[in-house]
Parts: sequence; C-alpha cells; structure tokens
Amino acid sequence: MLPITLQKEGYDPFIDYLKGVCIFLVVLAHCLPHTEYILFPLWGDQAVPLFLLIQVFHAYKHGVDEAVKMPNLVKLFNRIFKPFLLLLLFEVFLLVVVLQRDPLQVMKTVIIGGGIGPGSYYVWIYIQFALLLPIIALIIKLLNKVVGGGKICLLMIALSCLWELVCIYIHIPEMLYRLLFFRYFFLIYLGYMWVEKGILLDNIRLLLSVVSIAFILMFAYTSINFEPLFFQTDWKIYHWICYFYVASLFLFFLKFCYNRLSTKLKEFIGLMGKYSFEIFLLQMFVFAFFPHGMLLDFVGNKYICATLTIILTVSLSILPVIVWKRWRGLRLSLIHISEPTRPEPIS
Repeated sequence: MLPITLQKEGYDPFIDYLKGVCIFLVVLAHCLPHTEYILFPLWGDQAVPLFLLIQVFHAYKHGVDEAVKMPNLVKLFNRIFKPFLLLLLFEVFLLVVVLQRDPLQVMKTVIIGGGIGPGSYYVWIYIQFALLLPIIALIIKLLNKVVGGGKICLLMIALSCLWELVCIYIHIPEMLYRLLFFRYFFLIYLGYMWVEKGILLDNIRLLLSVVSIAFILMFAYTSINFEPLFFQTDWKIYHWICYFYVASLFLFFLKFCYNRLSTKLKEFIGLMGKYSFEIFLLQMFVFAFFPHGMLLDFVGNKYICATLTIILTVSLSILPVIVWKRWRGLRLSLIHISEPTRPEPIS
C-alpha cells in the first residue's frame, strides 16, 4: 500500500482534517455516555495521541538539524499558554465571585486538575513536548551519525519502558502523572518516522498495529495487572505499545474516510481543525459549566436529557468558534476592501 505523505511545505488540508477529527473526538469523549460499549478506546480515545503526533511532525518536518533549536518561548506563551491562562482566570472568577464557591476548594481543583474543565492536562503535555522535542532531535541527530537510524527505535522503546518503571517504583500520584509527558513519550519517535518515511502500512506495521489493538482491548476491557511492564492507572490504554496502531492503521482508516467525504464536509472538518485549539478551550468551559442537573430537572427524562446534553454540548463547543472566526475573517476582508487606495508616489 502506498504511504501517506504529509506535506512539509505549504498548506496541507489533510492535516487540518486530522485535527478536525481529533477535536471532534475530544468533544465526544467528554459527553458520550457508556463509551465502553462502542469500542471508543479504538477510535475516540486516539484523539490526543494523534494531536501529539501532528505536533511532532510539525516540529521535525524540516529535519532534525532545524528541530534542535529551542522553541520561541514568547510565541509559545502567546499562542498556547496565554489563552489558556485567561480562560482559567475567567473560570475562577465565575466560580468564586459569581457562583460563590469556596476559593480554597476552587484553587485545590485548579492545582490538582491543572485547570478547570476536561482535557486541561493537554496544555501542559503540549508545552512539555515543545520543550522536549529539540532535546530528542539532538539525540536522534547524534545517533544517526554513530549507530544509524535502526537503533533509535530500540532506544525510544527502552526509554518508554524506563518511564513505566520509574512511575511504578516511585508510585507517582495519578494527579501528577496525568500532567506529565511520560505516557506519550514514544509518540515522538513515531512522529519522527512520519517525517522520515511517511505514514506506512506494510506487513510489519500492520502486525504491530494488530498487537497495539490487542493491548488496547486488554488494557480497556480486562482487569489484568501488567505491572511491572506497564504502569497501572486510570489512563489504561496510553502506553508505548498501543501507539503503532494510531500512527499507522488508524491513519489509513481516516485517509479512506477523507477520500470519500463530500467537499463541504471536508471543508467544515478542516475548519474545526484550523481552529482546534480555540474549540478545545471552549469545550473546557462548556463542560465545566453546563447545567446538567438543571436540564434533567427541566426535561424529566434521563434518556432525552442525555441526548440533548450531547447535542447542546457538542454544538456549544464547536459552532460559536466557527461562526466567530468566519464572521471575523469576513469583517477583516471587508475592512481591507473598503480602505482607500493610496496614490502612487510621483517619481
């Protein structure tokens, strides 16, 4: 099967499509009930690993020589952390001042959760990856000169196993483990391979994908304790051995869907991908403050309430961002058109 090659220069609509699918799955993960009955670990729970693979691809797509440079911290702050911090401050204000919640309890929630609202950990993981990727790029660059690329995979697996053992040995608190990069570390190697080889589905990767699927199902649907091989937490399926599937077979499934979607649907999913971080922040707010109890009291039927909750939370998380961005883009275009043309200077 021909590899999927992501564009390293210019705009790639398929990347925005992938990000759009990911953010839609993130929203669904926070509102769908009983996801274990629809094999959600095999598709819905792959959103964050796929987001991180895309982050690695963007960091490494111009080569490891370029990737060893540390990220622009000001840009990282303004693009990622500043909007997150502003949202967090607004949420704290609503909880403490408007809703009269206990300030100490609110601050405890912020510290333990890394924010307010589902998925708040992702911002911290993203920042850690941004700082870690240049270091790994330097290691890869040195190893390519000394031992060749084949040994890099073994090293990354060894380091991933080491993180598992360290977490088991020190009994790292789950609230801290949730905010750290350990469980996603192996994705760096797989994202690097996207750059070097493209996204492949040969016999070896197909076999590794099947192994990943088997472990995902065992982690998610059995009570087997895999320690000391894999750290036992509520983050059951996020181990290095599970990521061959999302980096290969799952991508080919998404590509298959992409090739068969209508142009309009592709464009809409692409818009979600383009504004995925804004949607991510909004969904944190929506799920933190959505009045579940009031809606149930108003409707009276738990099944109708669950359906309405899904429709409303998905819509409130996505549509306001799309509408605002499109309106803002149209407004800026109109302003640009209406600006008077300056006369050419007389030479």
